[in-house]
Amino acid sequence: MAEEIELKLALSPASLQRLSTHPAFLRLQSVRGVHKRLRSTYFDTPEHDLHRAGVSLRLRADGEQTIQTVKSARDFGLLVMDRNEWEHPVVGTAPDFSCIADTALATLIADDRCRTAIRPIFTINVDREVVPLDYRASGIEVALDHGRVSVGRRARRFAEVELELKRGDATDLYALAQEIAAIVSVRPGYIAKSDRGYDLITGREPAVTKAPSLDLAPDTPTGEAFRIIARSCLKQFLANEEVLRRAPVSGAVHQARVALRRLRAAISVFRKVADDGQRIFISGELRWIANRLGAARDLDVYIENVLEPAKAEHAGAPAFAELLVNYGKQREHAYDSAQRAIASRRCTRAVIAALAWVEAGAWTRSPDKAARKRREQPVWKFASKQLDRRRRKIIAAGAELATLTPPERHEVRIELKKLRYAAEFFAGLFHEPETRKRYKAAVSAMSTLQDLLGELNDIAVSRERAALSDAEQELREEHAAHESELLARAEKTYRAFVDTPPFWHDGQ
Repeated sequence: MAEEIELKLALSPASLQRLSTHPAFLRLQSVRGVHKRLRSTYFDTPEHDLHRAGVSLRLRADGEQTIQTVKSARDFGLLVMDRNEWEHPVVGTAPDFSCIADTALATLIADDRCRTAIRPIFTINVDREVVPLDYRASGIEVALDHGRVSVGRRARRFAEVELELKRGDATDLYALAQEIAAIVSVRPGYIAKSDRGYDLITGREPAVTKAPSLDLAPDTPTGEAFRIIARSCLKQFLANEEVLRRAPVSGAVHQARVALRRLRAAISVFRKVADDGQRIFISGELRWIANRLGAARDLDVYIENVLEPAKAEHAGAPAFAELLVNYGKQREHAYDSAQRAIASRRCTRAVIAALAWVEAGAWTRSPDKAARKRREQPVWKFASKQLDRRRRKIIAAGAELATLTPPERHEVRIELKKLRYAAEFFAGLFHEPETRKRYKAAVSAMSTLQDLLGELNDIAVSRERAALSDAEQELREEHAAHESELLARAEKTYRAFVDTPPFWHDGQ
């Protein structure tokens, strides 16, 4: 059994070709790459029992040799693939179950129904160039893959770069990824080759993705907890970015920004743990991406919250129809800008840099005794202190909510977001029924208050911006007429939030 640490980088076929011949990449090589043509057949049951268990079984023909491989992901579905892998040479075109006793497949195969149901389900053909590199103090194998996954007559093509650490330090793996990102446009690849086959079988297309729930163990070291949270944020961003690259989908731009805000909130929450010279730069680059998506999101909110609800009342009014057309065009331009931004080299390099910093930044290996203690303390201790501090900050800032200026209310909203994200990050640490009840009440109050303060901020911002027409001014006045009601509801919700005892005071 071998332990595999692997990083995938997704890119276009044209970019892969440029990389393979680029002088900067060629200078990294001390020996020439080896070209291979690989044909892999993946096996599973019709119900995909292996896939659901996080296990893959394939036979790969490499020249005259056929290798059977079983893989099991310990952090299944995350960006960095830290997996167990078992390989055996076999003869023929069917799996050899006599050599799986010590693999992750053994338990599944023990079930006769599962064992007899296993059959070929898809194939992946890859033209691969394997380039072994002595990079810094490490040995890293770089595989440049042009691939094609096939299920019957259906097929999809893909291109990717695989970086596999053969020996040495994982820090060098991420440094190499950043060098490659400086040569061509790449992004972290979160889809395994086997997943491409299952997506083709099911017809799955990229979909709007919300933040996943996290279930941190109380004794998880705080530094590792930050990594787990940050990976989930990056994966959420990449999933929604992929949707947005293809079409101007409002949910995708919203969830991409949510992912970036969650990650920046995590960097803020773990500031004293993940603290080095790169932290401020990384957070700033993430803010830059979020800002480039902001115009599209703001127009979506305005159209959905102001223009769409007014359709029935103003149906047939030429001025209103003209307003809809005008904002529709603005939205198209904003989405064009958003799509250009996420396809830009700055964005792709920023995401690679963020991943490299999360996984192997200077903060992960600081020899300072206090820094090491902060990294290694159990996360449940860290979580309670952070949640307490942020809750106190909101209580102090929002005590006189009705008398605050719009910018001050907006600051309260920003702090609410940070606390809500922190509460969601650490929710899995608290399992008692009464604790969960208070958790749900607190998050509900924070979410409602955040939405109310958001509407109030929209009204305040609209006052500062000239209306495009008398029709729009009328709509704004109709919306602003609810300001007093919104503020009263915000005050009531704020009091409910303050009166809800902190859920994290009941222990781990």
